[in-house]
Formats: sequence, structure tokens, C-alpha cells
Amino acid sequence: MIKSFIRNCIVFFARRWGLPDPSLVIFKSDYPDGKLVGEPAQIGAFSVIDYGGGVFIGKNVKIGYGVIILSVSTITGSKNNIVLKKPVYIGDDAEIGSNVVVLPGVKIGKNATIGAGAVVTENVPDDSVAVGMPAHIVRIKSDIL
Repeated sequence: MIKSFIRNCIVFFARRWGLPDPSLVIFKSDYPDGKLVGEPAQIGAFSVIDYGGGVFIGKNVKIGYGVIILSVSTITGSKNNIVLKKPVYIGDDAEIGSNVVVLPGVKIGKNATIGAGAVVTENVPDDSVAVGMPAHIVRIKSDIL
């Protein structure tokens, strides 16, 4: 009974403050030392953040619908039981489009934009626009202005 009351309060305030229903965003870690630091300004429903290896989110970050951020992977291309745990860093004012996948160990720079559907396998510098599978830099924002 107490759990359902707390859950209802969380849902009420999330809706009141314009946040997605917390049940539609999954924050998970199978490792007790996992860290999730930061609060995105916006996070779309159906997103998953696996913070087992650490996820660090800057200020005013916008995350679209269906985004998957992984800091842990057990699929490493090795026959051994290797677990890859590498932190993910997302800089201030970054924008991550819908259905983006961010793999372990990636750093997304300040004011970077990741296009919808991209798979981010490598670092994205500050003020960059990255798209595609795998994501590649198509433009530096200072060149646009």
C-alpha cells in the first residue's frame, strides 16, 4: 500500500512538472558500483539508461524518445566472459535525437547534437552534429553560424 502511494505521488508530480511518466523511462544497473549523475532537462518516454559503468549527464541535456544509453556490455566479440564497463559522459546543452543508441565509453561534447537513429560508437566533440550508423560528424556548429 505504501509503495503504491509513493508511486502515485511520483507519477502525479512528474506529470505536473511536464516530465514523462517515470514508468516509461528505465534507469537500471546490475552492478552496485554503478553511478548515474545529473538530471537531463528533458528525457523522452521509452528510453533506457543502463548506468552500471557510470553515466554522467551535464546540465540542460535533451534526450529524445526511445534513446538507449549503455555503459555496460557483455557482447565484446570475445569467447571469454568479459564484461565491458566504461562510463558515458554527456556534456552540457547536448541534444540526443529519438532512437539513438550510445555505447559504453563514449563522450558526447558540450552543445553536441546527435541525429535521430544514430549509433554512437566513438566520442563526439563539442559543438558537433553527428548522424548515422555508426555516427559520424557531418558539421561543426560554429561553421553554421
